Formats: sequence, C-alpha cells, structure tokens
Amino acid sequence: MVTSFIQRCGPAFAGAIGLAFTLGAAPAWADCAKGEAQCPSNVGGACVPTGSICCPNNKYSVIGAACSGEQQGDWGAIAIVTWHDSSGTAHAAFGVAMHAKTLSQASTRALLDCQADSNELCHIVADFSNGACGFIAMGSNANDVRWAVSADADQASNDCKQNGNTCKPPAGGCTNKQ
Repeated sequence: MVTSFIQRCGPAFAGAIGLAFTLGAAPAWADCAKGEAQCPSNVGGACVPTGSICCPNNKYSVIGAACSGEQQGDWGAIAIVTWHDSSGTAHAAFGVAMHAKTLSQASTRALLDCQADSNELCHIVADFSNGACGFIAMGSNANDVRWAVSADADQASNDCKQNGNTCKPPAGGCTNKQ
C-alpha cells in the first residue's frame, strides 16, 4: 500500500524537511536521527540508515542484499532524496523500480536509480506489490522543489501541482497481481 503524501523542499527551510500529508498517518521523519530516514509504514516505519533497503518488521539491509524471509511476487519501489546546494537552491532526485521478484530487489533498483542523479543518499518512500500501484510526481515553483507519492497517478500529479508548482507527469505504475 502506498500512503499519499507531499513533500516540499525550499530555501526557506534551510535544510529542514517540511511535510504535508493528504492521506494516512504522517511518518515521523523528524524523529529519525541525522543520516537516517523512515521506512514506509507497511514494512514497519522504522528509522534506518539513509541508503538502506527497508525490510519487513522494522528491519533493514544494505543495497543488493536480501531481506530475511521476504516473499516473492511482483514488487515496485520508489526512492527519493532532497537537498540544498551551497547557494541554498533546493534539488531533488528520485528512482522508481517496477516488476522485481522481491521487495529487496525493487528497493535496490529504486535506490540505485535515484542515486545515479544525486551525490546524496536516497531513501525508500514507498513500496507496493501484487496488483498495487505507486506513482511519484515532482515539480517546482520559484521557491521550492515539491514531490508527491500516491497509489494513483492523478492524485500524485494533483498533489504536486498545489501552490502553483509546475510538475512533470508522474512516474511509476502498477504491479501485476500474483
């Protein structure tokens, strides 16, 4: 399941993360220590080292390793990173992986795809499987970078476009039912 949410990253935040959620419970990213990010709630929502694969039951693994006891199916994952350069300009990169056999394979692909466009470590913000969908829309306006994740492409796009942002079409898709 993908919980819909929006994130803004702008110079006015001076490196802090501002979150506005449209559905579901808000992850407590502010509660994660520096260098950590919160995993999606469907795998436990634990804070794990940035760049890690989120595994079920609040566990994690390194990129390329398998999660203990994970089930096979048709998996997808979305990874994201936001940062400010030395001039205070906000940037973001994301990666999407579809149709992997396991959660760890989808997560590894999404993290590597995201990190190919950034010098920063990415983190998993959504995973989905066996007929579920996941989409990310990213955009900007004069003051910030904004992204939204949802199980619905139109919802991700609409959430991203709030406050006058110009957003690219959503990336992602749906997994096959197993």
